[in-house]
Amino acid sequence: MLSRSEDAALLLGRLFIAALFLPSGFAKLMAFSAFAASLAAKDIPYPSVIAGLLVAAEFLGPLALIIGLWPRWTALALIGFTAVTLWMTYGPSVTGLIFRPRQNLEFFQNLATIGGLLFYFASGPGGWGRTSLR
Repeated sequence: MLSRSEDAALLLGRLFIAALFLPSGFAKLMAFSAFAASLAAKDIPYPSVIAGLLVAAEFLGPLALIIGLWPRWTALALIGFTAVTLWMTYGPSVTGLIFRPRQNLEFFQNLATIGGLLFYFASGPGGWGRTSLR
């Protein structure tokens, strides 16, 4: 059983992580065809299907995160989205990025986001999530 301050901290953490994903997910949803075209320009196979999966994860994931629904599945979906985004951005040169940390701030910010989502995966939404209020 968590205390009220721990529940509040988990809620704030969920809101902060959702604030990271939700605006860009909404923008990609509103400009879906342009996003799919940008994936096609990067020679991603099945760009419409991949774009649909990425937009669903980036838009619906934060909503589930805010509400506290399906914490493990939500965390895994957002971790997968972040990992796919990292791979599409940096590709196989990821190992070289680790040895130049000052030059790749965005890369390490994405890794920190994955770390926060792993904490959410392990701890769950706390007492102020939908799964706890049933």
